Amino acid sequence: MKNRTIACALSIALLGSMGAAMVTPTSVVMAADASGTTASLSDILKNQQSDGGWKKDYSETSGDWAKSTIDNKATYSEIRRLAAEFSKTKDSKYSASAIKGINFLFNMQYSNGGFPQIYKSSGYHTHITYNDDAMVNVLILLDEVANRKGDFAFIDSGVASKAKQAVDKGVDCILKTQVTSGGKLTAWGQQHDSSSLKPAGARAFEVPSLSASESVGIVKFLKTRPSNSQINASIKAAENWFNAVKISGFRYERNSSDSYIVADSSSTIWARFYELNTNKPIFVGRDGVVKYNLKDIDQERRAGYAWYGNWPTKIGIN
Repeated sequence: MKNRTIACALSIALLGSMGAAMVTPTSVVMAADASGTTASLSDILKNQQSDGGWKKDYSETSGDWAKSTIDNKATYSEIRRLAAEFSKTKDSKYSASAIKGINFLFNMQYSNGGFPQIYKSSGYHTHITYNDDAMVNVLILLDEVANRKGDFAFIDSGVASKAKQAVDKGVDCILKTQVTSGGKLTAWGQQHDSSSLKPAGARAFEVPSLSASESVGIVKFLKTRPSNSQINASIKAAENWFNAVKISGFRYERNSSDSYIVADSSSTIWARFYELNTNKPIFVGRDGVVKYNLKDIDQERRAGYAWYGNWPTKIGIN
């Protein structure tokens, strides 16, 4: 009965968020990839920082964004490209740079296993960052390093051993940051405080909450880990949470000027953010004020952020 009541309340809120405009959706222009995904190999070598990492935008010269980061695919993309180039050319300058980058990731990792968004940074950049699958993608890379898989066959046993330890610590951090509500494990936030391990805020419109999108990336990664009772319980709890908060009978449409909900009996969606303890979908503008209807936040944020999606379908939740 409780779940039905919540579902009913969600449906009413969603209908309020549909809005009057029913424009034809166009393709959404997404943020550009980090420089390392498109830069030349020579530019990658030239822009490796003294600590071994890379900036997400090679042109940045000041502030936190001039520091090494894993945001927007930075650093782990460069490492992958360098390893691939070494596999083709056997030129040691590429393997040396890749190993320097891998060692940077070891240094970047907190003792609790988490990874910040930016190395030696300030503010929300110091939080353990699941946002955009940043930490998960680092752990996937390090798992390949640990197993000397594919382009990482050249890795020596010492680096491989350190990579395995880093992955194990990362998994432990993931398990410890899974949020418990009402005595039950649920899901994860976009970012978590590096000390308390609780969900933390970032930009004004990213308040402490549970995130369906990032939680899917975490569950996908956990499913690649050797099975044990704690990992199995974590996965099962997250899947139960996805099923409890899914929103049936609506689809999400987004274009360059707005986004909204449309009734569709064949569709199931999830909110990007759910309020802690209540599991209500929440929407926040640049003023940082939590709203419960998408239409109640400013148009710029409605169009400029993916507030709903079907992320859990990637792990078989429908």
